[in-house]
Amino acid sequence: MNPDNSSYTNTRLSLQLDVKQLDAFCKKIISRSRNTANIHEALNVLEAFVSTFSRDSQGSDNYQAIQDCLKSHSAKTRDKLMHEKTLQLQQGLQQHNITLLTSVYNSLSRNGFYQILSNATELIERNTIPEIAHWVIHWSEDAKQKAEQASGYPDALDFKKANINIEEYQAMNDISYFFNNTYQ
Repeated sequence: MNPDNSSYTNTRLSLQLDVKQLDAFCKKIISRSRNTANIHEALNVLEAFVSTFSRDSQGSDNYQAIQDCLKSHSAKTRDKLMHEKTLQLQQGLQQHNITLLTSVYNSLSRNGFYQILSNATELIERNTIPEIAHWVIHWSEDAKQKAEQASGYPDALDFKKANINIEEYQAMNDISYFFNNTYQ
């Protein structure tokens, strides 16, 4: 059947959620998946689903208990996800792995990225920070210069013509900004 079909207009399904069953369900999906990001996203979708389709008033005790259960699991997976991303970022910085740095950068909000970047640099030995900062800043400045030269116009950048991946540049440029403002 086509979802746009008018035969769906009067179709209903009632759903009841029990906090203990929901808690067990959340624990089950968390234990079955290895991908923390997918689990976290699924919990967020479930939370949105409940808030969108719940008939209980948003302030009722039942509604609040269900939302508290979902938020508790979501907070745990968010913390785990941020820890995993922090370790990946630390590894990417220490190994000068632009692909890994870009992957982490693209998977988070800018605010979340800066938060874990700060945490990741705290995990790195202090004596290696200047070398990492120099590498990142030099890479970013060099990429910008190449993109400016490739464009042929002042203050214009052509990353494609310079054969520079724009996502890599954005990630490295934000990391460079962090190092310039934190360690310089």
